[in-house]
Amino acid sequence: ISYVKWDMNRHISDMYSPVLPDQGMFSHRYILGLYEVLGRIFGDRPDILVETCSSGGNRFDLGMLCYSQQIWTSDDTDPIERLSIQGGISHLYPLSTISAHVSGAPHQQTLRATPLSTRFHTAAFGCLGYELDLKYLSRPERREVQEQIAYYKAHRATFQYGRFYRLPAVKSNKVHWEVLSKDGSEGIAGFFQTQ
Repeated sequence: ISYVKWDMNRHISDMYSPVLPDQGMFSHRYILGLYEVLGRIFGDRPDILVETCSSGGNRFDLGMLCYSQQIWTSDDTDPIERLSIQGGISHLYPLSTISAHVSGAPHQQTLRATPLSTRFHTAAFGCLGYELDLKYLSRPERREVQEQIAYYKAHRATFQYGRFYRLPAVKSNKVHWEVLSKDGSEGIAGFFQTQ
């Protein structure tokens, strides 16, 4: 095993334990127990890439990042929506922790149809993945995906570990991102128009 996606819902509707005298400690003790389980499973296996996710929130907590290298940021994969999502989370966490995927269009959440290139350009500013059925892509689209993956692999170190900048937008419908390699020898900019 080289990769594990730990997808779980951390919200519990009926929080109660008969062994706890202070029921207010239930959620805290539950998370400590979760960390213990993750430590037992993955503590001796640092070579396994673990991606965590929590339906309904609590995706990015520093405790979970002790056991996983990356976290699924949001189930909303519409690239225009992801500009806000990834841009916001990047104020607190590095791009190397942000899972970002190219999905099919029109998007399930917004029904917005966006070009494959827009989906890639947004997802490239994070840990790139694809979650779409390749058999529904045209031959030119499959070729485009191959080119996208080759480009990302060639510049992965800059995308994931470079210094990320959110440049001020001149207009409210523009998003400007830039990432610079650690040594400053390479820069990649993204200019997005949201409307």
